[in-house]
Amino acid sequence: MDVTSTRHRNIRSLVDRLTHELGTQKAIAIRFDMAPSYLNQLLGGKKMGDDVARKIERQAGLAHGWMDVAHDVRSDTQQAPALSHALRIDPEIIASALRLLRLTFSNLDIDDFDNEQDGTPLAYAYEYLLKRGELTITPDNLIDFSKALSDRLREKNGNAEEEASGTGEHGSAGRNHRGTRRQA
Repeated sequence: MDVTSTRHRNIRSLVDRLTHELGTQKAIAIRFDMAPSYLNQLLGGKKMGDDVARKIERQAGLAHGWMDVAHDVRSDTQQAPALSHALRIDPEIIASALRLLRLTFSNLDIDDFDNEQDGTPLAYAYEYLLKRGELTITPDNLIDFSKALSDRLREKNGNAEEEASGTGEHGSAGRNHRGTRRQA
């Protein structure tokens, strides 16, 4: 079966499953962040591109690539998010999370945070974007994330993030590793 047919079959089975949960096709379209008429076109056989397939997977909480793989409708629909062989990390969200983190560090004047030693901020950025369903970095989500990251680091490390970030009374930290730090 080709990917177009597979995606068509998967969207139909997914909508059937979600109809029991959400009630109407309109509610499902809203959950997928698309117009009900567009969802209807997809169900009617309109070709689904990669971007739309990934968006549906994100919005439905499915593993990356789920729409591209044929599933046993009877046994797989209840276990779709827990597939062990599929990639669960969306590369598009990772790329956006890296951009968000780089801009946040710049915004907070954090020069010496070692991304390769502590992946916690990247995990926070990924989680933040995933929950919001956003891929585009805007001034609003940059400000909101900067505050959220500061709060989470404070919870994790006590007041240690002031020393690590250089945001205390004395300005930036004495060491500047920006030149040696891998660009995000």
